Amino acid sequence: MKNSIIDSSLHSKSATNIKVNPYLSIYTFIISLIVISGTMFACSLAINDFSLPNQSLINVIIGSLISYSISSLMMHKLGRFPGSRPLTYLLPTVAISILALIAGINLFRFEYSRLALTAAFFVVLVITYMEFKYLQKKQNGQYAVVPFGFYKPLVDFSQEKFTILNTPEFDAKKYVGIILDNRAELPHDWQQFIAEALSNDVHIFKAVTAYESVTGKSPLNQYGETTYGELQVAPIYLPLKRILETTLIILSTPITLPIVTITAIAIKLESTGPAFFTQKRVGKGGKEFKMYKLRSMCLDSEVDGAKFAGEDDPRITRIGKVIRKLRIDEIPQFLNILKGDMALIGPRPEQAGFVKEFEKSIPLYSYRHVVRPGITGWAQVTHGYAADEDATREKLAHDFYYVKNLSLWLDLDIVFKTIKTMLTGFGAR
Repeated sequence: MKNSIIDSSLHSKSATNIKVNPYLSIYTFIISLIVISGTMFACSLAINDFSLPNQSLINVIIGSLISYSISSLMMHKLGRFPGSRPLTYLLPTVAISILALIAGINLFRFEYSRLALTAAFFVVLVITYMEFKYLQKKQNGQYAVVPFGFYKPLVDFSQEKFTILNTPEFDAKKYVGIILDNRAELPHDWQQFIAEALSNDVHIFKAVTAYESVTGKSPLNQYGETTYGELQVAPIYLPLKRILETTLIILSTPITLPIVTITAIAIKLESTGPAFFTQKRVGKGGKEFKMYKLRSMCLDSEVDGAKFAGEDDPRITRIGKVIRKLRIDEIPQFLNILKGDMALIGPRPEQAGFVKEFEKSIPLYSYRHVVRPGITGWAQVTHGYAADEDATREKLAHDFYYVKNLSLWLDLDIVFKTIKTMLTGFGAR
């Protein structure tokens, strides 16, 4: 018999990501707004010779609160994904919010003080940093794990963060919350324990969600016929994603076109054969399409059939090593995006031969085809290159995580990680 009281509670506000405490976040947000208001008012008094702020200063004070709200929202959203380093996003996030403020001021022709606007940038930067560090300190702690169903991978991942409860007892001072597999059958005393915990406002977190939030991948063995619905993508975001990516590609043409042209000339000068390379890949719905790339390997590199690229692959040319590391060879796929075959961000498309092999040996492999494949994606920036079946299983687990959590914020996080990947060459072969 299913534990209905537990299951319904886990689908309410208690079922949150283990990195988020909404009440604490709201509290710190309000306090930060008050601090920024007071600090900017004091700055305005100093700028205005200790007279009451004029209209230009009032506009900047209001604008600083709006900028902080944007910065705080972006930091919270970007900081909840595994492997994220939100402090690296701090400066660009605050800069974006201040630039948005300046754009709004100029658009509506509001009066403003440049000196006050400069002060607003540093005030918002410092307060956003202090808020994040405070939340980070408060939300770090141990989680009590109920030892039924799916729980061992959590403890295996981190015994410091996750502790198994031996008895249905809970020390609120020792643990941040309780992690529970809501599909597990619990004995009566454990059901009573969970019910009492919920009645005392103890945070209960789903075990699978907790595992995903710390590892960045979905446990493939936890998906059965009753859980496929969890992998449905957000229908509202997909059209917006298509519009945003198409717009970005069109706007980037003055930069990407010269890069592609120069690279194509270099490829032709180094080796015989065409500068561009086309290959059949599997896309959304399992349909094949022709993918475009700048050629990074010698001519007829796959004359003996499709192969994974290995470390120091002799088929890769000298120019190829550079453009593969910097991902320049992927730029022609912008045309695939404009055609609707691909997306800028999504699971990497595989060759049809590999897909057929993986579908036979890896359950649910085809589920990665529910969204358009991408030039970059969550699996690429967190797992890297997959060269065998075991690595492909790991990569698929990351793809499932992406499908389940598909959003503007996850895509932005992938963009930041992709930039880092391009600079370090992580996963490039």
